[in-house]
Amino acid sequence: MAPQVRVFPRMSNATPLPYTASPLPLWIFVYIATALALNYVICMFVLNGSRRVLVSKVPVVEQPGHEKERWLYINGIANGSGVLFDLAECLIQRCFAYATGDVRSAYVLIKEALLDPAVEKVVLVLHSQGGIEGGLIIDWLLDELPQDLLHQLEVYTFGNAANHFNNPICSCRSPVETQSSGRDSSTRRSVGYIEHYANREDPVSWLGVLRFVNIPNRYLGRLFIRPGSGHLMNQHYLDNMFTLGLDRKVLKSNPFMDMTVEAKPEINIQSRGAGSGLQGSFGEPLEATLTPMVKSERRVAIDETDHQTLRVKDFSRLWQYRNGGSPERQKTT
Repeated sequence: MAPQVRVFPRMSNATPLPYTASPLPLWIFVYIATALALNYVICMFVLNGSRRVLVSKVPVVEQPGHEKERWLYINGIANGSGVLFDLAECLIQRCFAYATGDVRSAYVLIKEALLDPAVEKVVLVLHSQGGIEGGLIIDWLLDELPQDLLHQLEVYTFGNAANHFNNPICSCRSPVETQSSGRDSSTRRSVGYIEHYANREDPVSWLGVLRFVNIPNRYLGRLFIRPGSGHLMNQHYLDNMFTLGLDRKVLKSNPFMDMTVEAKPEINIQSRGAGSGLQGSFGEPLEATLTPMVKSERRVAIDETDHQTLRVKDFSRLWQYRNGGSPERQKTT
């Protein structure tokens, strides 16, 4: 049976239907306003409280050598006005470099700690959105504080969502340092130490540190990548990188810290104590040389040659702080 084709006559006299734009019903605006108000009340008064700054009251016995330190932590999303509002705040901070209230409050605390004559070291720990805010704070501090004070700052990030992390080379020198080194320029970075920790399959790290770290002079600091997933600070980062034992102390080893270090071809790994190596004018290793934080005692025989195997724990400065410890600072000439 042949297919049938129907032809419909064209209606030349047909008039188009009128289109009128009607305003949104009032109940939609009422619903949005109610949802925002309810979310704000639950997050700010029931879950997180209205205070922006919290002081730790955990009964921890202070170990000797930490009296002149200040530790500050800036958290990630879902700890403020709710997930959606925190994500919107992330976009504003990251895309427009806008200092929101959280950034301004944290900046005041960090600057006060650096200016305190009784403080010799300020340690800043950042997670997720806190990495964005920390990056903006460092940009601000670079314009406000002298280089010798900035060098007292140490920064450690986890799942960093920032699109940049600056740490320029120090451009100022004292007459004593100039005479002792005999050089015209410094190779020391402004901020004392920066370390980034990221899970390879963490989507926030994909969009942040792992995406921008390969751009020259865009993301400064050592990067440690764990072949795992997850973005939560305690569950996916600290529990795997700084694993606690039954006595609530960090174990001496874990799979991540025992991983063998793999560096880029242009980076020279130098054993600590194996000579002076390439040094800057402040007695610190140049960026072309990767020096362990402590001398490793683990050796493995390869091709009948005594070869030193260096692990992540040998290069992680934050690892040296575990259980009340304190890493040695590079001595300057």
